[in-house]
Amino acid sequence: MRAMISDRHEFGMNDELRELVRVAIALAAQSGEGVRGPGIESQTLARGGSDRHFIRLTDGTRSVVALLQPGGGGEFERYLAIGDFLNRLGVGVPTFHASDRARGVLLMEDLGDTHLEDALTGCGEARELALYRECLGVLTTLQTSVTDAMARENLLNDRRFDGEVLLGETAYFEREFVAGYAGTACPPGWEHERRMLAGRLAGEPAVFMHRDFQSRNIMIKEGRVRIVDFQTAHRGPGLYDAASLLKDPYHPLPAATRKRLLREFHRELRSAGSGVTDSFDRFHDAFLLAGIQRNCQALAAYAFLGRTKGKEQFLESIPPALRLLEEGIEEYGGFPALRSLVRGIRQRNVKGML
Repeated sequence: MRAMISDRHEFGMNDELRELVRVAIALAAQSGEGVRGPGIESQTLARGGSDRHFIRLTDGTRSVVALLQPGGGGEFERYLAIGDFLNRLGVGVPTFHASDRARGVLLMEDLGDTHLEDALTGCGEARELALYRECLGVLTTLQTSVTDAMARENLLNDRRFDGEVLLGETAYFEREFVAGYAGTACPPGWEHERRMLAGRLAGEPAVFMHRDFQSRNIMIKEGRVRIVDFQTAHRGPGLYDAASLLKDPYHPLPAATRKRLLREFHRELRSAGSGVTDSFDRFHDAFLLAGIQRNCQALAAYAFLGRTKGKEQFLESIPPALRLLEEGIEEYGGFPALRSLVRGIRQRNVKGML
């Protein structure tokens, strides 16, 4: 019997997506996993900043999630390859059930709707610390045993988070946030500062790097931390991921809590034999640099998604991201050009949001 698809997402689905949903349902039947029967419902899940589509399929008893990327392609293949790699190593990513690579359909475990951001909201200090410690434990695994496996298998040799990529991020910051959103220009000293920043971070040991390890890419299912959106993984500085988590504009942490967690993370990495520097002060300085880089990238992304992509909810994250960038500059004690730029934008109160 052909499944009748009921779409209960308010925006509906076009014909192309409906056909891909039917492909996903057929994959579920063939693989023996997930949903089946004539009364399957589909629900389009929030996509965040991605152009991919995630559809929950449920028969009223069980559910699965289908990733739909029409025609497949490089990003879809990376999602499959990196997800398979992490699954083999026991990292908490969704289990993959079946795929149609030519059409760009992947059927996988449903991780639910609770992001780390949701779990942290109003949870209290003890629970907050416990959740962050579990996430940092995942990062320790990624930067030790997963990094070792990455080296053995020659994974991500062609995806290095090097100086060129880092400079690309700060160029993105100039274009999308400084010029496009704030309507201003960077002072002359910024060129030297961004090149110094890229050089310092590129000199850090390269590990398996998620690249977007923040609270909307971390799920909580049955009390366990699970990670998604890993297709942008690179070989790069691990402190960029730590900064993405601990300097996350979606859930800003008090400076004292952040430093406490960073100190624990440093001890955990050393205990795991990662080869990280013995000096916490040096580790902390490198973290501050990674935070400045990451918050510049986040501001660019929020401006681009909000202005160009029309996803205006991302504009709400600009004020906390700017505060985190200011805080990092002051704590590090450098970057006079960037400090001047941020102060000027703040004083002008661009678009009344800051």
